[in-house]
Amino acid sequence: MKYLSEFLNHTMPAMSYGLSEDLVLSSHTRTSIEGAFVTKVAGFGAISGVLVAVLIDYLFHFEYKVFKKKVKIKMEDRVWLQKLFILITLILVMPFVLSLLLLASFYKLICSVIIKRKDKHFAGFLNSFDVFWSLEDDATKSIINVLGVIESKSSQDLVDHIREKLQNVIQNSDAEKIFYRRNEEFGFYYWRKCCYIDINQYVRIVDVSNSTELNVSDLEEIMTEIAYQPLPFNDEGLFQILITNQKLKSDNKNDEYGVIFRIHHAVGDGVALIEFLCESLADRENESNVFCMPDAYKSNSKKTPSDLMEMIMKLCKMPGCLVNGILRVPDRTSLHGPTLIGKKLFKWTDSDENLFDLVKDIKKHPEDLNFSDILATSLSCGLRDYFIKEIDPAPNTVAVILPVRFQQKKTGVLKLENNFTVSILDLPIGSDIGDVRRSCNGLRESADPLTNFYFLKICSIFPKEILFHIFNSNQATMVFSNMPGPKVLSICGGVMKSLVFFIPNKGNTGLGITALCYNGVLRFGAMADSALVSSSDELATILNGMVKEIKRLHREYVS
Repeated sequence: MKYLSEFLNHTMPAMSYGLSEDLVLSSHTRTSIEGAFVTKVAGFGAISGVLVAVLIDYLFHFEYKVFKKKVKIKMEDRVWLQKLFILITLILVMPFVLSLLLLASFYKLICSVIIKRKDKHFAGFLNSFDVFWSLEDDATKSIINVLGVIESKSSQDLVDHIREKLQNVIQNSDAEKIFYRRNEEFGFYYWRKCCYIDINQYVRIVDVSNSTELNVSDLEEIMTEIAYQPLPFNDEGLFQILITNQKLKSDNKNDEYGVIFRIHHAVGDGVALIEFLCESLADRENESNVFCMPDAYKSNSKKTPSDLMEMIMKLCKMPGCLVNGILRVPDRTSLHGPTLIGKKLFKWTDSDENLFDLVKDIKKHPEDLNFSDILATSLSCGLRDYFIKEIDPAPNTVAVILPVRFQQKKTGVLKLENNFTVSILDLPIGSDIGDVRRSCNGLRESADPLTNFYFLKICSIFPKEILFHIFNSNQATMVFSNMPGPKVLSICGGVMKSLVFFIPNKGNTGLGITALCYNGVLRFGAMADSALVSSSDELATILNGMVKEIKRLHREYVS
């Protein structure tokens, strides 16, 4: 309409001017009254033309809005029809599924009898969540990598002390799982308990040639190189501890060395492994964690009627969540899609003593913010900075897998287990904390975590050939894990100066971002497959963007 009005405004004067000239030339045969009358008629015609054009433009826009609304309604109806069709299909095939479950259980029972007779070291099958992390290939080894910087007299002295500590762990029945070996037969994973344990296979020194001191880039290359290496005993072992032979470049008077803990995720989740590190290798009993696990899912029994009603409502929503998971469209970004090749690139933030305090200050804001909202907002802006720098169109949202741990009562007993569920957050990219918080709250109130928890429960029933395709991660761009951390650790006589961890890839989800607070210092870490990023500097763009956003939020909400 705007362009039509401008066109009429420019053309009408020209038309009037031409018409006036014709009237002057014919003044010998027409009177001045007739000329005035014709001029008024022409002006009335021009006004009428404008009104008609305005009416046509209004009708056109009205029809377009109605058409657009109809298309939107049709799209929504199509989605609902798809959901209804899948839900009806699930109900119809339920008898077949139940029969399949019974058949799979019977098949596993037969296999267990054969395996027990065949392998005298059989110690039990992996449970459901341990099996989930055993479904891997060469490009997606399910190994949690923890990198620390520790003070010591020498690397060999540190190795000797760690081996001595592990000898004591062997006598601890609560931690015997760490020395199990993982094996597979007939498509089922099971634990093997060997009579003799060679500690030397689990602890060794990493030597970097042509280097006397190591910097951060050297540590990144070491992490990349060891990511290819199998765990002890042809990958049947479950953990490995590596110490750098060369000391790190540091301004401190005491010598510092890099220590790398590689632990298979089937042993336990990140919280269980940090607890193992604190209780088994530390020189003294450590104090409690700095902050509680964010968004932990309450698994204790419900007592009040309102809690019971809430649980019933979530159980009713579970079929819908399952259908939504089936219909979810995979992300299409430069950080998701290509087949992973197995080479991992690592990056982590430098020490920032104030970052954790900034998050705590922001959390005190009257808007009732929490840690996960603040960290998710920082991740949103970090991803935005990455897409801008890579000249890649930033999507509106990115699917982020969030591990959600179930709360448990403290028993004082070390339990190496995977006590978690997963859920997918549609994270708005480059949005303010209000939009991110609404997305997080929607996920907290949904039945999605509970649905995935019970769905993961069936892992141990079927053989790996079936489970590998069911649990192949192909929808989300990345995984984001926020873990609590202990206060200062003293391991084998040396103080652990810093700590950061990296979570494994799954399927074609090749990017993982982590947040760990150790000794009051919050650090971010990133691990990505080289099929997605060409250098660790690209990961630094995301991490630096996260730090920058937290500082901006502090200026806006606190300062």
